[in-house]
Amino acid sequence: MSLEIMKINSSVIEKQAIEAIEKCNDLTYRFGLTLSRAEAVEVLKSEKLEKMYNRGRELIKTRLVAAKKLYLLVRNTRLDTPCYTYNATLSDNGIGSFFKLYDPEYEAHETMASMDYQLCSPVTDLAGVEYIQKYLTYLCLENEFCGCFAAETIHHLLSRYDKGYKDLLVNIFEHVLTGALACVSVKRSITELYVSEEDVMHLQDKLRLLDDQQIAAAITKAAEKLREELHITNPSLQNYISKSLSRLTANIVNTVRTDTLSKTFVTSVNLDLKPKVQFESGNKMEDQAYRELIYEIIGCRYSSDKLALIKEKVSSFGDFEDVLFDANLTREEMLAAFRILDDVDLAVLLKRHPSAEAVRAVDLSEAELNLRECLESYIKGLAQERQLHIKELLDSLDDEE
Repeated sequence: MSLEIMKINSSVIEKQAIEAIEKCNDLTYRFGLTLSRAEAVEVLKSEKLEKMYNRGRELIKTRLVAAKKLYLLVRNTRLDTPCYTYNATLSDNGIGSFFKLYDPEYEAHETMASMDYQLCSPVTDLAGVEYIQKYLTYLCLENEFCGCFAAETIHHLLSRYDKGYKDLLVNIFEHVLTGALACVSVKRSITELYVSEEDVMHLQDKLRLLDDQQIAAAITKAAEKLREELHITNPSLQNYISKSLSRLTANIVNTVRTDTLSKTFVTSVNLDLKPKVQFESGNKMEDQAYRELIYEIIGCRYSSDKLALIKEKVSSFGDFEDVLFDANLTREEMLAAFRILDDVDLAVLLKRHPSAEAVRAVDLSEAELNLRECLESYIKGLAQERQLHIKELLDSLDDEE
């Protein structure tokens, strides 16, 4: 690289650094002048810039401390959801990275964090620690509202919007609030987030007769009823719900006018009426053959040989279940054996041998207790998506299983 090019590059870098510092200083001075226009003029006349700058720095520090506390609160109230952008935003590599990288002395006006999760009421016209503090404040309020509902109920609601919602840029609060307003409007239980097709059709016919202002008034009234039934007394959350209504109201009015209200108020599928999974256990081995297999497994010196025998000679679920009890498998061998099973097999096994906490452990044999504890440990170690799939299969199994 020539000396001339190096000088040009050095000049560009120096200019960019100066601009970043100037922007940072502007932000700091602005913090120091958190006054009315008239008050600010008087301060500028009587105070030195250094004093204003120091005051701004102290205020930035105060806001940074407050933002860190909000971040901890948001993480402590985080929702149990597979939504990727929500979880990624709350991770150490998401908002957490802001507190690692933020420098009040340099580029304090920048928001250096990965935050893909969209709020229902976006934060605008703010930067740096101001933006983070407001974002976390809003997200904390959204968590508080969604905390009024069971995680499974929210999951089923979002799944009705889109089965692949976990990979989409969705705002959970917006969908839950919309679902809750639907329940209020058709006089359903709010916490169940359940409305039927007939409910929505009836509401569509009713709202079609109203003008836009009347629909907005009806939604506002439903929101008041919602706050009352959920015992929402936090003024900040009440204001946030009201702030979010304009966006929701516009969507509802539009779908009423286009006769597509079901796209906003999604109809619920009765989970009890879901198709049942029919499970075939397969034919069990003859008693003599089974006994010989058990002796052979017990006689194996290495765990790998035991698992190889099970894979080779056990072809029915019933025999596999019996082997778990009869083959004197260690905890590690039993966990390894579970890897042979697919999700349906695991769901059936879990239905037959639920968590020891779900029954009276005192009534279980040592072998049964060991199986249940190992199975529970194995499933908890699976990816969350697979755990959810097994849970759905468990709910769909025929009652005779």
